[in-house]
Amino acid sequence: MSMNLDFQNKYDELINSLPDGIFVINENGQIILANQSAAEILGYYGPSEFYSLTVDTIYANTGDHDALLSILGHRGYAERSLFDWRKKDGSTRLIEVSAIPLRNAQGKIGGIQAVFRDISRRLENQIAQQETIAEAASRAVDSDRILEYINFYRTRPMSLILQGVAHNLNTPLGSMRGRAELLLHQLRKNASLFESVSDEKLRSDLDAFRGKLEKGLNEVIGQVDKASLLMRGFSAKVAFEMQDAEMELDINAILQNEFGFFESSLYFKHQIQKEMQYADKLPMIKGIYRDFSQAFHNIIIHCIKATAAISDRWLYVKTELLDNMITVTIRDNRVMAAHDSEAYHGRMNLETRYSALSDENFFSMGDIELFNARQYLAKYQATMTLFPNGEPKIIVQIPRNWN
Repeated sequence: MSMNLDFQNKYDELINSLPDGIFVINENGQIILANQSAAEILGYYGPSEFYSLTVDTIYANTGDHDALLSILGHRGYAERSLFDWRKKDGSTRLIEVSAIPLRNAQGKIGGIQAVFRDISRRLENQIAQQETIAEAASRAVDSDRILEYINFYRTRPMSLILQGVAHNLNTPLGSMRGRAELLLHQLRKNASLFESVSDEKLRSDLDAFRGKLEKGLNEVIGQVDKASLLMRGFSAKVAFEMQDAEMELDINAILQNEFGFFESSLYFKHQIQKEMQYADKLPMIKGIYRDFSQAFHNIIIHCIKATAAISDRWLYVKTELLDNMITVTIRDNRVMAAHDSEAYHGRMNLETRYSALSDENFFSMGDIELFNARQYLAKYQATMTLFPNGEPKIIVQIPRNWN
């Protein structure tokens, strides 16, 4: 008995020494285990205060626990999912939750084990840090780094907003999926009730209704999964865009993320035909994600504008490894004009004097986008060839070992 007691004391000491909060929740949603960090994070005196509560008490938004259950049922685990939780005093905090299901002897989910931390302060510090950097940048703008500063102002504040948007959309999507799965489960579980109806016509009508309802719920789940997949890609793009450090990059993945982002535009999704050919096993390159994503973003925008006046628009993208160079070919079906030439675009730069240009060759937004793309790529000794042999395509070549 003393050995068991000693073991229990050591176990309690261990979980209470952890910096992250711990919850074990039973199948009825009751909190049956918590540690001291959980109490401190949520403003309670000690773990024992949780044991009279259900988990719904701590969610700021109704349905969020259903969203967590849906994630666990769909993926088998939840990793760093974000939720707004309510402290004892009623204030809300942004909480990062990782959880796994606990299964009973029959293999059914009989509870949840969750580890969580408060990341509100981290987000506040991140915002404050960006404001400080932005203020310093505004006081001393280096002309050689003007593009970098413009990019900072353009992407960083928006990235913080988009992170919040992604979080706020993922939560109701998870809740919708959880509710739809529950309804579908109940519908199948009670199928025998429909079959027990003695009136043949009524039974036939109920069977038809059940079939339509089941089909509709499956369609809802499918659409929610599509939206969730889009949001995961969107969240990944935003997270990578905010990184300043060099990392190993997959050019295929960057292009796929950019096109996934553009698919949010109904014009791009429905008015432009796309064909993508991604080479298998392209070598990774080292660089800053934002440099490459913004380079390709600018090129794609240029192509969209160049085909705006055409009724049937298409965009073709191909990646390949040629002569130790990662090569990206982006082609559209624009009608080539006299000014679509390397010579014309080559002289469009920040030192261009507009008065020296003829009226028909006056500075256009398209040139800003191509100039920006070239500036980003030049940092990695990458080249951008415009309209070779008069064809409506742009070829980007990146040395696999640029550094």
